Amino acid sequence: MMRIALFGTGNLATHFLKAFEGFEAISCVQWIGRKENPPLANTTPYFNRFQNDIEVDVCILAISDDHISEVAQSFETNALVVHTAAAQSIDVLAPHKRSGVFYPLQRFSQDQKLSWEHIPICLEANSKTDLGMLEKLAKQLSNEVHFVTTKQRLHLHAAAVFANNFCNHLLGISQEITSNVALPHSLLHPIIKETLSRSLDSDAAKHQTGPAKRNDIKTQSKHIDILTAEEAALYRALSQSIYKTHNK
Repeated sequence: MMRIALFGTGNLATHFLKAFEGFEAISCVQWIGRKENPPLANTTPYFNRFQNDIEVDVCILAISDDHISEVAQSFETNALVVHTAAAQSIDVLAPHKRSGVFYPLQRFSQDQKLSWEHIPICLEANSKTDLGMLEKLAKQLSNEVHFVTTKQRLHLHAAAVFANNFCNHLLGISQEITSNVALPHSLLHPIIKETLSRSLDSDAAKHQTGPAKRNDIKTQSKHIDILTAEEAALYRALSQSIYKTHNK
């Protein structure tokens, strides 16, 4: 049985805890957080400090990027210590000699229902033995387990920001535009679903359409006239990027 010490009380940490408590091969033996009491009812012992007298195989720091180094330096252990951050190097876990990364590529919210088996988990470690241990742990959760370097993980995270955060922001703007003229955003749902489905099935760039690609200045000008200054600036920047991509 693999014994886990879980650091953090945020969304990712609580999702980890719920998942780990459902596997016989995993035992979460201590949960460490700064809050006085644990944020949810569970059977895992909760502490404000790492407990050296409780044997642990892996310490998972599911905490904010800015606190990883501070927390890593606050305790000593011979166990493998890993963080879950996309944009942080494995080196941030110094001075721990056994260190690694256990990064699940997904957004996590409080009341979200997860299908862990479909969530990619990206792994990195300083030794083959520890990488094998993380692989064993990851495969308890997911069918999508990948070995990813610090450099690759940073690029992957940047790609995820474009695919998730930026797309969500653009959808929010489209909702605002339709709302301003009393139209239901559901009118756009079929084209949104078709675009996402097609882009996931093949090369998204090959399916690019629209006034920016064909350099339809008249249509673009009409659009810009009805947009706010911020929306217009974003519209121009995206249109320029699309045009340059397809007219090299």
